[in-house]
Amino acid sequence: MVNSAGQGKVMATDTAPHALPIGRQIGYGIGQIAGQVFRDVPSLLLLFFMTTVLGIAPALAGAAIFVPKLVFGVGADMAAGVLSDRWRARVPRRWWLLAGAAGAPLAMILLFHVPEGATLLRVSWVAGVFSLYMLVFGCFSVPYLAIAGELAADSRGRTLLMAWRLVFTAVGVLIGGALAPALVQQFGGGQPGYEGMARVLAIICPLALVIAFFGSGGTAPAPVSARPALSPRAALAVLLRPRFGVLLGANLLQLAGSGMGYAALLYFLSYNMHRADALQLVGAIVLTMCIGIIIAQPLWVWVARRFGKIRGFVAGSLIYSAAYLAWGAAAMAPVPVILGLAFASAVGNSGWAMLGFTMVADISGDDPDHAGLYSAAWIAADKIGFALGGTLLVGLVLSAFGFDSVRAMTGQPQSARALIGVLVAFAVAPPLLNLSGAAVLARWGRER
Repeated sequence: MVNSAGQGKVMATDTAPHALPIGRQIGYGIGQIAGQVFRDVPSLLLLFFMTTVLGIAPALAGAAIFVPKLVFGVGADMAAGVLSDRWRARVPRRWWLLAGAAGAPLAMILLFHVPEGATLLRVSWVAGVFSLYMLVFGCFSVPYLAIAGELAADSRGRTLLMAWRLVFTAVGVLIGGALAPALVQQFGGGQPGYEGMARVLAIICPLALVIAFFGSGGTAPAPVSARPALSPRAALAVLLRPRFGVLLGANLLQLAGSGMGYAALLYFLSYNMHRADALQLVGAIVLTMCIGIIIAQPLWVWVARRFGKIRGFVAGSLIYSAAYLAWGAAAMAPVPVILGLAFASAVGNSGWAMLGFTMVADISGDDPDHAGLYSAAWIAADKIGFALGGTLLVGLVLSAFGFDSVRAMTGQPQSARALIGVLVAFAVAPPLLNLSGAAVLARWGRER
């Protein structure tokens, strides 16, 4: 409570004369709870659910999650971006949030209500429902990001708005990463536990979107120029402009790394750290990370103003990578040490995430006719990167190192080789990918 109040004080006293009222900033930010839950629950739990509850091999389970994200996730994102640009004079972007609120409960509930049957049936069910899930996600996540460029009139205002967004990102992370696993345990574990969890989240997500709908109202969108609809080639040319294209590529690498670390977390806790209480401990870890995210926001706002957003982005990447490398080397360390490393990783992660979103909002504010397109590409890259790392790459690494789903279902230990694979997926590959993204932005990126 003290940290949240302090955060509000910093932001409220540091606003520009034409900044949004604090209530509007908070109202907009609450919508990120739904986006973060929709992003994190599959990333943290779906692969683990498929391998340890349904007994599906990691590589097959990873493919069943990654392909829908690649095909339907990207397709829905690009369609939502283009259409929200084209229709924004008649349909304000915030109305897309209500469409997402209508579809979110069904998508969330069906994802974990997997029917009994052969492996092929269960894999097909998850892949099919996850395709619907990604359509719903794209419907609200892309317009939601584009709204930021319309709500705040200048770069400083957008930085503050994105800081509030990151505060509620922490709330979403807490719900998806701490409350959700606790609900699985509360509802008895196994498939019934995951089904009960999904029913609770199916209430939270639409509620957050409805609040964001009202919180983002009252601001007229930027005037719409009389430009013809973009052809695919013209849209690609817009996205490949150096200011956006380099930032997008760097972020894709960052997200692939963070996706691997997040998806491999439960495996690392369960097998490398030998924690029988992994689903409980992950709640404490995520809570610690959320505290780090919230506390760090005034710091990153100051860093952006004092040193620039690109330097802040790189600094956040260095902190994040160092924390994960240390965590991998300290698997048997006491829990307080692990929580300290989790806190440090969250501080770094929140830095490059918030500043990346702020730079996209700046680009959208400078080019409002293509704001939806930029947001669509950014959200699509978010989903591709997080899915590539968090499902496909983790699944492939675990399978390559001999992780045994049958042994996981029966509670037996994994081989030494499999434990090396978990370590690579959790604490080696994520820092390497993260540092690569930071290097790309530091070398070729530009803020203006």
